[in-house]
Amino acid sequence: MQVKGINNNVFSQTPSKVDKPGSAGSSGKKDRIEISSQARDIAKSELGSQRLEEIKQKLNNKFYDTEEVLSKVADAILKELDKE
Repeated sequence: MQVKGINNNVFSQTPSKVDKPGSAGSSGKKDRIEISSQARDIAKSELGSQRLEEIKQKLNNKFYDTEEVLSKVADAILKELDKE
């Protein structure tokens, strides 16, 4: 692609090569998560199991896809962005 800029200088852009994840040219960094001991305790408890089942049911019933929930999520994101 060529773009003419100020004084008719030509700028040329060629697409750069993007390595696929896990290929030899990638950085070798891997994603990881850390789960607190408190979160592990909750997950093992009956309360954690009940809550997980409730969430699974809501997912299956498309609860999180409703306009009300999506609006609340969008508002929360905007509120967080305003803090920055």
